Amino acid sequence: MRVLIIVPTLNAADIIDAQLSKFSHLNRKVDVLIIDSSSEDETIDIVKIYGYKYRVIKRDEFNHASTRNIALEYKDYDFYLFMTQDALPCDDTLIEDISKPFEEDDVVVSYARHIPYRGADKIERFARAKNYPKESMIKSKDSLFKLGVKTFFSSNSCAMYRASYFRELGGFKDGVIMNEDMEFASRAIMSGKKVYYNANARVYHSHIFRTRDIFMRYFDIGVFFRTNGAISDYLKELEGAESMGIKQAKEELYYLWNKQKDLIPKSIWFSLNKYIAFKFGYHYSKFPKFVRKFFSLHKNWHR
Repeated sequence: MRVLIIVPTLNAADIIDAQLSKFSHLNRKVDVLIIDSSSEDETIDIVKIYGYKYRVIKRDEFNHASTRNIALEYKDYDFYLFMTQDALPCDDTLIEDISKPFEEDDVVVSYARHIPYRGADKIERFARAKNYPKESMIKSKDSLFKLGVKTFFSSNSCAMYRASYFRELGGFKDGVIMNEDMEFASRAIMSGKKVYYNANARVYHSHIFRTRDIFMRYFDIGVFFRTNGAISDYLKELEGAESMGIKQAKEELYYLWNKQKDLIPKSIWFSLNKYIAFKFGYHYSKFPKFVRKFFSLHKNWHR
């Protein structure tokens, strides 16, 4: 089993050494491809020390889908493991654990459970637990009535793809500004394949968000759902992204009421920003040209 780990990077010198060190200690030998967006720090110097493959692209060429599709050039691999620079394997058995579901032929994606870093607050811990629970789950077309849009939920921070099927579909959809993993999962699932949420494969991964981070992320999510209408078509009469988001915001408030009440104002503020940003992104094409230009300045700001 040949595995290629693909990690897009940008100014990752302060964290990439820990990740590459973990890769070198995995029980299974893997190859690593770093795709760097012209970092201004020592990211590539650190990669060279480990002897891993790397590719440097212009920063304005980065795209969540197209950049990761560079993996398609590497045809001698059985599996592609896409990760982000801030995801760290929890143990040395990541490859064995995340690849186990591929024993079933119809499984084409296996994505890992996210464990929050020590400094994560209760809001972020709730999000990790909600989106990446303790129990594994296999998702197919039959999951739509139970899970709604969550049927297509995946992860670009740690997800393994069956390389032959990834190549068959032509990789991620070019030009997708984010949620490229969800768009791929929707095509796979609606064609009869399965996506496996693998709670046994674990990585440390969480965020410390500012208001701007929240707004820009959910603006992009709104754009994504507007420009990928096929997903909304699949979900007619089912629970979609907006209603699912409102439901999760309510559950988060209930969680904080029992765990840490002083974070409730922050939760409400973030939820309000998410909702407004999603609406703005969804109706982005209706904005005047100068407004669209302003929002385009942040294009692909997050990895």
